[in-house]
Amino acid sequence: MLTIEKKIVINATQNTIYQALTDSEKIIQFFPLKQVVSDWLVGEPVLYKGEINAQPFTDFGVIELLEVNKKYQYRYWSDNHGTSNIPENYLTICYELKKINESTELSVLQTNLPSKQMQQVMDELVWPQLLSSLKAYVELEE
Repeated sequence: MLTIEKKIVINATQNTIYQALTDSEKIIQFFPLKQVVSDWLVGEPVLYKGEINAQPFTDFGVIELLEVNKKYQYRYWSDNHGTSNIPENYLTICYELKKINESTELSVLQTNLPSKQMQQVMDELVWPQLLSSLKAYVELEE
């Protein structure tokens, strides 16, 4: 199973970061998405809608874990991954927050990537950009 692990230290509280990751209106302020739809309850859907190269996409997710100010995990399938919408093609993303002095360490684990190529693009291009954007956003919120 192909995975990606990323860590970043952010000068913001766990609460500020957690809220940014689990609030539909806040997410679209820092991630390149047009809309996020969810009731933010475990077992309920979360839809991330955006565009890549003028092509719309939707990540169809299900929230697996919500531990306030600690952890948010969901599994999803995206209609832009070139795979069939079947359980074995679902990826999982887990965000975990840990207080470090006056800052917070955010750990991200993405699992079940379908190819080495996608793993490389996500690891080297996508996640660094996403985490940098999140960091800039929440540090301004503090």
